[in-house]
Amino acid sequence: MSLPELNPNMFTPVCAARWFVVFILALLVAGCSSTRLAESWEASDTSGPAAKKILLVAMIKDPVTRRFFEEHFVAEARKKGVEVISSSKHIPNATDHDEKEEIIKVVRETGADGVLVAQLKGIEKKHKFSPSRLDWFPDTHDDAAFYDYYYQNYRAIYRPGYVGADNYFNMQFRYFSVHSEKMLWAGNTVTRNPRSVISAVEQIADEVIGDLKGGKLLEGGGFL
Repeated sequence: MSLPELNPNMFTPVCAARWFVVFILALLVAGCSSTRLAESWEASDTSGPAAKKILLVAMIKDPVTRRFFEEHFVAEARKKGVEVISSSKHIPNATDHDEKEEIIKVVRETGADGVLVAQLKGIEKKHKFSPSRLDWFPDTHDDAAFYDYYYQNYRAIYRPGYVGADNYFNMQFRYFSVHSEKMLWAGNTVTRNPRSVISAVEQIADEVIGDLKGGKLLEGGGFL
């Protein structure tokens, strides 16, 4: 699988930064909200020790939205016993750290064992068609009263078809080892019809952290 697209030797958050605010403006839509890990990839050699602390770098240009995303992701990871550090606390303005040496210095100062890079890949709108239908009921028995007959047939109302749409919020995650600077894991998440920004971020964090822990790349369990 050719999932990874980022350079494994780069942690800089200024590559192809996107406007995450578009997502917030498209949240209040009809439909059920759900998040899934659409794709995932893991390096063939992950024999090193599991990370105890990881640094989250959200590649989002708007600093307020970036901080909002990272803080709620960190809070959800904490519930799973995983220590995640928000990079916005150490790099308030992502464009101020556009050199490799500067990023490496920040990573070392945080004491992180791994770096998780998050990117917004876009929002897709997919239309769907629901055909018309008639909920039909057979005629009632001869000895039934008029009111029973009326009630049954009144429910047999024609329902016209309609065209609806689902919004899909796509994010890309790449996980690197600080020690080897190599990419060890990659995953893409899809959130369908997100109704709340906070719940969407929590669902995304739950999927990503869960898969990283399942692959023995992260330690977790005792951190509260």
